[in-house]
Amino acid sequence: MSNLVNAFDDDTWDRAERAYFEYVDDVLARGKDERFSNGKPWHAAYLIFKFLQAAQQYVRVFSGTLVRSTPDGVLIYEEPRIIEAACGFLKRSGSALRIALEEDIDAPDRDPNKHPLVAAVHHLKKDGRLRGSLEIRRVNDETLDSLRDREVLHHMMIMDERGWRLETDPNPTDV
Repeated sequence: MSNLVNAFDDDTWDRAERAYFEYVDDVLARGKDERFSNGKPWHAAYLIFKFLQAAQQYVRVFSGTLVRSTPDGVLIYEEPRIIEAACGFLKRSGSALRIALEEDIDAPDRDPNKHPLVAAVHHLKKDGRLRGSLEIRRVNDETLDSLRDREVLHHMMIMDERGWRLETDPNPTDV
């Protein structure tokens, strides 16, 4: 059995993790204007899920590669609950998921269609259930260099005009 915490399995939580996830739920449910840490991969996964689940109009993401999982095995954008939340969001008329990537997408052969999130959205479209839009673009090198030069190259996520998630420690092998 793994020692990793799974944000979606409360049997893997200790007291501190339980308090963290309950706190996140409370902040989002009440629309509180508070800042809190999201320094562990499972925290990031949970926040990504909650943002996709709660969004009404748009979600904007700036990510390195739209990482499927961390090197130690924490599922991020291949986490079934995150994919399900993204699809649920994109079933809403007029919803928009906009993703800007620093590097090529984390998929076999760098083929976006082989990324689990993209594949799930394609299934929605094929089944006639896609009401929103997904856009994924790679940021050009000039823009990335400019952000690096100004020391503001941080991965982030914005949900409507109600919440944001910012990575202040740009570790390319983690989230």
